[in-house]
Amino acid sequence: MKRDTQVEYEDATPEVRATYDEIMDTMGSPSVLKFLKALGHNPHTLHAVWSMLKETVIEGEIPALLKQLILFKVSINAGNEYCTALHGHAALNLDPTLTYDDLVALSGGACTASLPPSFPVAIEIISRASLEPKSVADPDWNFEDQLRDEGFSESEIDELLAVGFFSVMMNMLTDTYDVPWESPFPPESD
Repeated sequence: MKRDTQVEYEDATPEVRATYDEIMDTMGSPSVLKFLKALGHNPHTLHAVWSMLKETVIEGEIPALLKQLILFKVSINAGNEYCTALHGHAALNLDPTLTYDDLVALSGGACTASLPPSFPVAIEIISRASLEPKSVADPDWNFEDQLRDEGFSESEIDELLAVGFFSVMMNMLTDTYDVPWESPFPPESD
């Protein structure tokens, strides 16, 4: 049985409310994402996950769109509906020229969208390392050199790997907590 509990703002402890306030302020949102509400029973865990989200996904050197595309690919390939919807929605908001079909094609390794050439390479490498972590030991796959060849610095490579790690962690968490997505996604056809 999956764990399905969320702590709403009005039911939260003062410590949890303080983190919720920081989340809403940082994200410019009137509410807290459901997966963070699922952690509202434990203020320390909530704060730790929020800090990781903020430091890994929201802040940093890597463009937000690239991060969301990595998060989407890892999530769709892991079969996680909540994270696929969340990061697909975010990517489409960041680049309105993209379509849901572009995201699906990109997640399958077929990039037809107009993206910087380094993006598909980074998406493929980081999603592979995230979904098959033992593959980084393959002597025929020097992923670091490939990322350096695409112009990523050592700091950016660390950040990309952290985004992949965060995605795997969030996929496990949202699957375990059975977090529902709050609106239809992919976008419904007319």
